[in-house]
Amino acid sequence: MKRTHSILASALVLAGCMRAAVPTPANYEEDPSITFPPFFAQPAVSLATEGTMYELDGDTLRALTVATRDLLPPQDTTVSCGSRWESQQYRVVRQGDVIFIRIDEDPRACGRTQPALDSGASYAIHRDGRSLRRLIDGQPEVPAHADAGVPSTPGEPGAASPGALGDGPSPFLPRSWQDAGTPGPAPTE
Repeated sequence: MKRTHSILASALVLAGCMRAAVPTPANYEEDPSITFPPFFAQPAVSLATEGTMYELDGDTLRALTVATRDLLPPQDTTVSCGSRWESQQYRVVRQGDVIFIRIDEDPRACGRTQPALDSGASYAIHRDGRSLRRLIDGQPEVPAHADAGVPSTPGEPGAASPGALGDGPSPFLPRSWQDAGTPGPAPTE
């Protein structure tokens, strides 16, 4: 009986940490050949800079809205701070007709120092508003099927682009979470 309670308590704790599965939007086309740009490879221009004029076209605004509505719940007074639109950081890269969007929780907006686990996502949205690809944090970059047909040679169509999985450090996570550690000395025999 005691073991059942501890298992149940553990399951409830884990369930509380997990993000609910995001349903697939009606205008969603999964295209695994699309690779995301390295969102954190270079500094972004912040729209929070006072006195600077910025212009945002309607296609980009629509893409941001599509991605944000897909990732975050409808906005009302019962939404937790970490799930509010204004508690996120958005990075946008436009390449031709595709607008790439990276959304990450900004823990500072809620008075915290660390974001929730798996709280971000990357999107590829066509300029007409169609979702072409979505990668929620915690999901594998490529399909898990052994016969998915994903080439292993970089440069082939569908292959992960260099840096697609590790596109630079995220400013929202501690550095200790982002490296594999320092290798220890080689064992001596």
